[in-house]
Amino acid sequence: MSSHYTWYTKTVIPETPDSVTIVFDTRGVLFRYEAGQFIQVTLVIDGQPVTRSYSLSSSPDTDVYPAITVKRIPGGLMSNHIFNMASTIGEWQIEGPLGAFTLREAACRHLVLLGGGSGITPLYAIARSAIQQHPGLQVTLLYSSSTVADTIFKTQLDQWQQQQPNNIRIHYVLSRHPAGEAAAENNIIAGRINRIIAKKLVKQAIAATDNNAHYFICGPAELMKMHEEALTSVGVPETHIRKEWYAPEAVTAVTAVTLPDTVQEVLLHLYEQTNLLEVKPGMTILDAALEDKIPLPYSCRGGTCGKCAARLSSGKVQLLENYALRQEDLDAGLILLCRSYPLDSQVTVEVDG
Repeated sequence: MSSHYTWYTKTVIPETPDSVTIVFDTRGVLFRYEAGQFIQVTLVIDGQPVTRSYSLSSSPDTDVYPAITVKRIPGGLMSNHIFNMASTIGEWQIEGPLGAFTLREAACRHLVLLGGGSGITPLYAIARSAIQQHPGLQVTLLYSSSTVADTIFKTQLDQWQQQQPNNIRIHYVLSRHPAGEAAAENNIIAGRINRIIAKKLVKQAIAATDNNAHYFICGPAELMKMHEEALTSVGVPETHIRKEWYAPEAVTAVTAVTLPDTVQEVLLHLYEQTNLLEVKPGMTILDAALEDKIPLPYSCRGGTCGKCAARLSSGKVQLLENYALRQEDLDAGLILLCRSYPLDSQVTVEVDG
């Protein structure tokens, strides 16, 4: 269950030339979470509150304090502020934990992690918790980055593999790594990852396991699509694949041609109050609610974080993008208000307070 906290900076750890880990001091306030979940961080920047989502890179099974790892993004307001100022930030406003990108299968015998860039963050946490919870678990990591220096957690990952060579296999695919050096390092592939490399490494991982493998994918959208296609092409069931989108794919503009061209009425139940929304053509339910000053919870507005999830109790909506809800969530009637468009005026949605 998500709650609000005020945390403080305990330690700032440089990871790569453009990424840092912030370890938080919770001042003794209990924070329960699962490996793979994320938090919402709010900081005041230039006098304005700014909120972003960050995966927890810490593991509740191995770490005393929660932590996030932030990669600086060119032009990114929050990431640059954190990278440059983390050690001087007095208070961090936190909401969480959030997300369902977690390992819950007790029968899992092989964990295959497919990541790229800062997408390693939740995968690193999941792997450490899984090993702690399931002794003897096999872990295979396929990690795409640009260079050795840019590979987040590489020192820790290499030490981890050396300590447990029979249980942990790591393959790095480095787009700007010298080919001659890669030949001498049997777990580094030089060059940009492509469908052939992805499928080959996925096949190798599958060959080393039985049907109890579970697959976690996190990273840039195109990389994630490539890995998912590789998995499904070799027969991995969708129920064994988990995905965490850090940013949505490019969204095609919504026009009145694809959706109703008249105003639709939506009943919104929030905090024991009922609101009647008039949703204009091309607007999402979230857009209409915010226009009416209704304080719905939301963050990404791209279908990735799941914070605006609500239950559809009647009517029909078009959910255009969904990177947060699992099939069982959809079957239970959950939708994402930030990417849901009403198709009729019979829509009723319920938001948990």
